[in-house]
Amino acid sequence: QIDKISFSLGLRMEQTNSTGELTSLIPGNDDKVKRSYLDFFPSGGITYAANQDHNFQLNFSRRINRPSYQDLNPFEMQLDELTFEKGNPFLNPEYAMNIKLTHTFKYRFNTSFSFSRTTDQITRIVDVQGDKASFITWLNLSEQLNYSLSISAPIQVTKWWSSFTSLTGFHTQNTGDFGGDKIVDVNATAMNLYTQHTFTLPKEYKLELSSWYNSPALWEGTFQMQSQYSIDAGISKSLLDGRANLKVSISDIFKTTDWGGTSQFGALFMSVNGGWDSRRVRVNLNYRFGNNQVKSSRRRKTGLEDEGNRIK
Repeated sequence: QIDKISFSLGLRMEQTNSTGELTSLIPGNDDKVKRSYLDFFPSGGITYAANQDHNFQLNFSRRINRPSYQDLNPFEMQLDELTFEKGNPFLNPEYAMNIKLTHTFKYRFNTSFSFSRTTDQITRIVDVQGDKASFITWLNLSEQLNYSLSISAPIQVTKWWSSFTSLTGFHTQNTGDFGGDKIVDVNATAMNLYTQHTFTLPKEYKLELSSWYNSPALWEGTFQMQSQYSIDAGISKSLLDGRANLKVSISDIFKTTDWGGTSQFGALFMSVNGGWDSRRVRVNLNYRFGNNQVKSSRRRKTGLEDEGNRIK
């Protein structure tokens, strides 16, 4: 800490040794895959507290994301008559370099600009096998670049009306060359919007309205997806002197979260769409037992969470 400026620096070193063995009736060149690599991951940040109203932060980091074990498994799984899925035992881990600049105004309003560059980006790709069958697998893109600008603000409109709004605009570019006409070179400029409003009503009722919107954007390596949005609502009431709470809510009121998009990879052009039971009505009743003054147990991290997440 030097006056109004504080610094932080860190360096993590990781040595990875892994062996993957496949026992199969059909021999192949993926029966045994060995990897050994040493990596360094620096991180750091600078915080400048100009005054009580303005605070600036600049952070950077380098991270690694290893593929899940299921995505490494080359076993073929039939999805339908013309489509199957298989993992890729030769996937490399992806490396991301992130830089983020944040400005906070009056400890409430946040504006941030971030840039990330990911090499060997792990992505889902749909390819063809023969004249009729297609398969879903995982490959490493050469690079993904992402620029984003976000603004978030909690606003107390009146004593009984509070809101929170977050707006993010971003540009994504994916590139990769897998030989022949299987070249990935796609980019998109998109935005995400989320807003939530809470109304405090008489007799300890609360009304919540929320909505989100995703503009057309890239998904995975090659899919260019259509826009989506949803509007949700809920009403709750406090009971038994605050020890119980009853809430009734409905999600995706207008059934607008169905998805669709297109993908072009080599000779395969895909037009996809789908949906799920996104419109749901929920009734929740919560009741707190015991002493309200007892502190909750402390959650401790062991450092193995990332490794555990690789198991699906």
